[in-house]
Amino acid sequence: MTRLLSIVMIALLMLQGCSTLHDMPTQTEPLSTQTPSHWAQHLDAIQQLNDWKISGKVGVVTPKQSQTGYIDWQQQSAVFDINIRGTLGFGGLDLSGDQDWVTIKVDENNQRTLPTDIALERYLDWEFPINSLKFWIKGIPAPNQTVQSQQFNQHGLLSRLIQQGWDIRLLNYEKHNDVFLPHKIIARSNGYKVSLVLSDWAFQ
Repeated sequence: MTRLLSIVMIALLMLQGCSTLHDMPTQTEPLSTQTPSHWAQHLDAIQQLNDWKISGKVGVVTPKQSQTGYIDWQQQSAVFDINIRGTLGFGGLDLSGDQDWVTIKVDENNQRTLPTDIALERYLDWEFPINSLKFWIKGIPAPNQTVQSQQFNQHGLLSRLIQQGWDIRLLNYEKHNDVFLPHKIIARSNGYKVSLVLSDWAFQ
């Protein structure tokens, strides 16, 4: 009976290993600065994903405060709609716009439309490149922006990126629509930290 139980446990562990094979090691694996041979193909596939939705948790740390909450983000080509609840000092925050302009709305009587690149700096008093985040979320650098450094994990996926003064870690890759996408993104810059832990990816 003991031997049978051991065999069953081993079988279950093997099955579990198969079902989570797409979950990539994150913390202790070696990183490489050498661009993988398949990176161009992977990059092209990711760049085709223009219409998507994500949901999950968001954490923001600034020199003055630390906040957590939940995020829902819908992206349709260049147009985005981001809803953040219970963070950044507000009960809720909606950001809707495109690469040029964004409307930040707290409630019906409190909203402003600003240039996307400076919206958070003007409204929340700290700077974050929203236009680049939509690429970082997918595990690729923002195009038309200089890459200071990039490192790849043993599976050839981008694990660390330094761009626009932000140090971005891309972790917990899982397979969706035949491509691997990160489920955890941590971005740091000058005492600021933005963390995303995604529970779901959806595509249109």
